[in-house]
Amino acid sequence: EAIASISIGYFLRLHNTVEITKLMFLLPFVLHEPTVKRLRNQSFKRSLDEFILKNPDVILGFNARYFAYLPLAINSVTMLKEMGIISVEKDLIRFNYESRFDPENARVGSRATQLFGAIDNLNELMIYETSSSFYQKLKITL
Repeated sequence: EAIASISIGYFLRLHNTVEITKLMFLLPFVLHEPTVKRLRNQSFKRSLDEFILKNPDVILGFNARYFAYLPLAINSVTMLKEMGIISVEKDLIRFNYESRFDPENARVGSRATQLFGAIDNLNELMIYETSSSFYQKLKITL
């Protein structure tokens, strides 16, 4: 839960405000080591479509990872909210910059710091996508 919370907090710090449905896609990407390695590669940078096309092996099983990480994501969001790092308003999650949450300048460990580069690149893929396009492109069954 600590790494998940740090990852979500770091991502929200980049984005400021995110739909909760979109945020739920973060952990299946960044807590899957083969995906993290590909995201840190930076050889794709154009779109989610291109990432999926170039890395079909890391997308296999994404649906199962998505549902497996939902409880962890919800727990992490709850913890961050209770600590005052984020606020939840309807379907939006907002980062609280007054919280002084700054994982880049804290001692969070090598595993978490490795995730920051992957999250930066994932942010580039997510910024122009809608939540519904993620569900479609990643073939999430509801």
